[in-house]
Amino acid sequence: MIHVPLAATDDELLQIVRSWLDVLADEDYERVFRNLGYAMGLGGGAEAIQRDIQSYRSAKFYPGVSDFRVSDWRTATGGNPGPKILVRRYKYMESLPIVATIELDLPLNGLWSDLEADFVVTVRGPHDTEGALGLEDISGPANDTRPGP
Repeated sequence: MIHVPLAATDDELLQIVRSWLDVLADEDYERVFRNLGYAMGLGGGAEAIQRDIQSYRSAKFYPGVSDFRVSDWRTATGGNPGPKILVRRYKYMESLPIVATIELDLPLNGLWSDLEADFVVTVRGPHDTEGALGLEDISGPANDTRPGP
């Protein structure tokens, strides 16, 4: 479990999440799953993270490409002209202890994609000073990568 200070700025949260993009770029899916979990993985663990990245398809940004891996976010160019990077903050609610979400589009094969990774920061109670960082979902808007019913 990765703990993050709740007093962290948006830029600091992005820096933490980007360090995990580096782990994804190294294809160390087991490390990501072991430390962050994967809520939408439907019991698939590290394999679900890998599957959701590798099953991505985009005729718009990657015509004819069917092999995908996360690449370095520092050097990605082209592809999606407006990759999403969004930090949202929430007030603590006992029924839903999510206090922040970090949503960003992933760099794949050197280009920005519209495959979105959603991270969450959760707390146990209203007086916590740290939250737990988790990987919630990886999915694309035009091609949801989760398996069907």
